[in-house]
Amino acid sequence: MSVKRFLSDHYDLVLVLLLTFPAVFIGREISSDWGGDFAMYISEAMQIVKGQAVTQTHYIYNEQAPLLGPAVYPVGFPLLLSPVVYFYGNDIRPLIAFMSFFILLLALVQQLFFRRFFSRTISLILVLLVIYNPWTIRFKNEILADVPFALFFLLTILLYLRKAPGWIISLSMGVAMLVKSAGLVIPVAVFAYAVFLIVKAPEKWKETAGQLVLPAVSALAGVLVINKLIFHIPSDLQLYAHHFIRGGLWHIMLSNITLYTDTFLKFFHRSFDDFYFVVLITQSVMLTMFLVGLINSKKDLLFFIFSAYLLMLFIYPYQLSGFRFLLPVFPIALYYAGNGLRFVRWNYTINKHLAITFMAIFLLGQYVPELTDIIKKPVKILPGPQEQTSREAFNFIRNNIGEDEVILFLKPRVLALYTGRDAVCNELNDSDEDIIRLLKKTGTHYLLTNVNLANPALDHFIKSHKNDLEIIWSNKKFKLYFVKMRVG
Repeated sequence: MSVKRFLSDHYDLVLVLLLTFPAVFIGREISSDWGGDFAMYISEAMQIVKGQAVTQTHYIYNEQAPLLGPAVYPVGFPLLLSPVVYFYGNDIRPLIAFMSFFILLLALVQQLFFRRFFSRTISLILVLLVIYNPWTIRFKNEILADVPFALFFLLTILLYLRKAPGWIISLSMGVAMLVKSAGLVIPVAVFAYAVFLIVKAPEKWKETAGQLVLPAVSALAGVLVINKLIFHIPSDLQLYAHHFIRGGLWHIMLSNITLYTDTFLKFFHRSFDDFYFVVLITQSVMLTMFLVGLINSKKDLLFFIFSAYLLMLFIYPYQLSGFRFLLPVFPIALYYAGNGLRFVRWNYTINKHLAITFMAIFLLGQYVPELTDIIKKPVKILPGPQEQTSREAFNFIRNNIGEDEVILFLKPRVLALYTGRDAVCNELNDSDEDIIRLLKKTGTHYLLTNVNLANPALDHFIKSHKNDLEIIWSNKKFKLYFVKMRVG
């Protein structure tokens, strides 16, 4: 196919790139905050570059504080980061720029997905609605797996819908599962849908198995080989089992349904307070259209994957992710909301596609004030590991604390990345006795505190054990204590 023919057939993809490219530069940061996930991903990428085991990141997992993060993350995202780490090392700026690349790819895949159901113009507007949302704009400054996962998650669905060759589907599905464990919902949903089809049409079981099940089985086999035989990653059940020890399942489900419904609604309300009554109407309409569209949709593979993913979100106890966990399926939710209009009695002459366009443009208009503030906001070093005070603390530890020592700090994964020392964290509700047991279990002789990072359990321990601790270094924000009591 000639370039001219390709541009003629896919001019909308060129428009997507042109119109979303400015998002790369809006609110670009040059530093990171204290979130520990990014540090874990970079640490694993550095281990891959060195040819060493990804499990040896100096982060000591505390089973009593499971929500801090698992002992090791799935290897897919660190693999994607490894080329950048190979050339630039632990430099946050090129890594942030790299995340923008995934934002652009996600925009292209969303356009391909939307245009299966809507016109190219409406599809383009819906893409802009997702990409220019301030939540999404800020994602590109986070070295997190969510955007790449959303990319391969939606790409896998799109490949299934387009009946692509099985090996391509398998490859995309495998990458999605390697990037985030949540990708396992795809083969689970595929198997469930295959059973659904075979029950309806038993005579077509071979065709169903070939088109649906075989790519999923191949993807699972590939992931198993990579995780177990190459990188020796624990199973996903082992990685996240401790997350489910808190609270009853029924309570978690009800709480999460409320959380994600509220998150869905807040996507459609930004800085538009003067016309908040319009926002309330818009939110109500979008939620109603989504529910109508979902209930009346075909029970196809898209429905099964979407439902399986939502069920996973509803039972997963972690509730601090916000919109990140909804991002992979949000385009599907928008499709169902648009689809819901088909089931509404329409007695006016206005075209339904025109109504969708008008609503999307109205929603885009809500972004303008917040995006303007983001653009005007001066670029500065965020409170985090790139601050001068943090670099002073890390330098002191690297130069004065033995390589075999363990340090207790609220952000152990960050400390491990920037110092190369083993680090652990207590549970925020720990008693003094709990902390002493943790110190003895891990052989920890040092405590690190930061005035901007609240750790009430550790603060209480330090206050009540002054005679057992010695401040050996401090600056404006950090204090490093040596534990004089016998701990190991």
